[in-house]
Amino acid sequence: MAETYALRVQVGSHEYDGEFYLVGNGYGAPADVLDHVAADHLLRIANAPRIEEYLLDVLKHGENTGEAEYKRTDSDVECWIHVDVSYQRYAFGVGDSVFEFSSEPTKSEIASTVTQLQS
Repeated sequence: MAETYALRVQVGSHEYDGEFYLVGNGYGAPADVLDHVAADHLLRIANAPRIEEYLLDVLKHGENTGEAEYKRTDSDVECWIHVDVSYQRYAFGVGDSVFEFSSEPTKSEIASTVTQLQS
C-alpha cells in the first residue's frame, strides 16, 4: 500500500491570503514530504517574482485538491507550509513541530531541516 501525505499550503500576502491543499502518494514520513514535495513549493514561492504567478502555476498544473478531499484523505502524514510573503517568513510544520526558514529558504537549508526530521 502506498503511503499517503496531505499538505496544506497557507499563503499570506498583500495580494492573496488563503490556503490550498495537496494530497499524494509515495511519501509517508514528514522528512520525505519536505524533501520531495514541500521543498519544491517553498523554493517556487521564494523564487516567484509575484505570488500570483506561483498560484496560477499550481492551478494550471492541477497540483492542488479541494478542501473536502483533503479532509477525507486518510493520510499517513499531515503537514503544512506557511508563507508570509510580505514579511518573507517561511515555515514547515508537522504536528507540534515547526521549522522556520530564513527570509528565502535555500536548498541547503531545506536539506538540513530534512536531516533534522529524519533523526
